[in-house]
Amino acid sequence: MTFSLAGRCLETGRIGFAVATSSVCVGARVGAVTDGCVVFSQARTDPRLHAFGLAAWHRTADAGQTLAAMRDAATAPHWRQLGVLPLKGTPLHHTGASCLPHCGGEIGTGCLALGNFLGTPDVLPEMVRAFEAATGPLEERLQTGMKAGEAAGSEKEPLQSAALKVLGSDGLMDADLRVDFSTDPLAELNRLWDDWAPKSAAYRLRAIDPDSAPSSAAVEGRRD
Repeated sequence: MTFSLAGRCLETGRIGFAVATSSVCVGARVGAVTDGCVVFSQARTDPRLHAFGLAAWHRTADAGQTLAAMRDAATAPHWRQLGVLPLKGTPLHHTGASCLPHCGGEIGTGCLALGNFLGTPDVLPEMVRAFEAATGPLEERLQTGMKAGEAAGSEKEPLQSAALKVLGSDGLMDADLRVDFSTDPLAELNRLWDDWAPKSAAYRLRAIDPDSAPSSAAVEGRRD
């Protein structure tokens, strides 16, 4: 009962994903990102599988071995939906036979869409189409793709939670936003992004060069 979109930007080396579902707290359960790779475990989700994928990626830098490590570690893989998006190379995915239709994966230019229990078979193709056509920061392209999936049929149950994660340089997350419970989580995620986007560079500078960074009060527009 989830649809997700991983994306990459070869120009900047940034990589990340967005996800939404009809249950709560999807950001705690679906998706992980590391330098050069996004991994997904969804459907009947086991977030422990992300660790197997990330470990295989760090060991091999190979998408096939990363997906195999998660699939081999999975209990009842017929209930699991797994995905790997490398920064370079072909994305890969697995959808078990027991995942609820409409379900599957769609590979696009620089992206991978996964979903199960979807409202229509158009959801994943529309996510890919919208991501490929969008411009601007990776975070906004991912959100554009997710909104297109929602408009094309979303899930068969109302969405409740969403998340957005994008890894930038120096091992720092450029965005790590979660909506854990909402009647319109993708819209709420967009509001969080609109607030965070102009502040992101300042908080990155606080990590890299704190002597040169503005105060949090200045970043947040407070007088104190």
